[in-house]
Amino acid sequence: MRMTFVATAVVAGWVGFGGAANAQYPVYDSSNFGQAVQAVATAAKELAQLQSQLQQMRQQYQMFTNPTNVTGMFPALNAPFLQNPMPSASAIPGQITGSANTLSGAGQTFYNQNHVFIATGTDPQAGLLNRSAIATANIQGMAAANLASIEQRLANLNAMQTELQNATDIKQVEAINGRIAIESNAIQGQQAQAQNLAALASAQAQAEQQAAQQSIRQGHEQAAALFTGTLN
Repeated sequence: MRMTFVATAVVAGWVGFGGAANAQYPVYDSSNFGQAVQAVATAAKELAQLQSQLQQMRQQYQMFTNPTNVTGMFPALNAPFLQNPMPSASAIPGQITGSANTLSGAGQTFYNQNHVFIATGTDPQAGLLNRSAIATANIQGMAAANLASIEQRLANLNAMQTELQNATDIKQVEAINGRIAIESNAIQGQQAQAQNLAALASAQAQAEQQAAQQSIRQGHEQAAALFTGTLN
């Protein structure tokens, strides 16, 4: 009887121990494993998208922060003749009054077409006639050079607008707009120069008229003095 009880207890203990040991082994669940793999794949895809967006943001940032050589666009517009076709301010008085008796390159064409006679006398009227012809030709030459520069700038502005329509990124658009702004300001400056030149030409015409009247008056006074001298 006692032996039977002991055997029964041993069997019961072994069964209980074995049951506890079997509970420590993991149970494989295929559905949970598949969900975990899918979650990792989704996270990797989202990470790749974030990296792509970051790269695009970096490129856009560089577009706005990297300097662009705006004046390097359309380099033909950087020619000195287009930058300022007018002579220096210090040279303008001599050209407008004809006192230097030198013709500018642009004025030579107008002088050749307009003058018909060169006075050879040394009297004031002869000098005035010769200087007036030179002055008028120089003024015409300056006006023509300024007009040619404005025409070329306007033609390039049209080309810039075409480039602007065909621009492919923000940086290019901003660069073209910057150059257009520079050229627009330059044209406004040249228009102001043209207005100043017109004012100078008008004043010079009045000065020549006064000089002609003074010359006539001088001749009268000299004749009167000569006549008075003969009476004495």
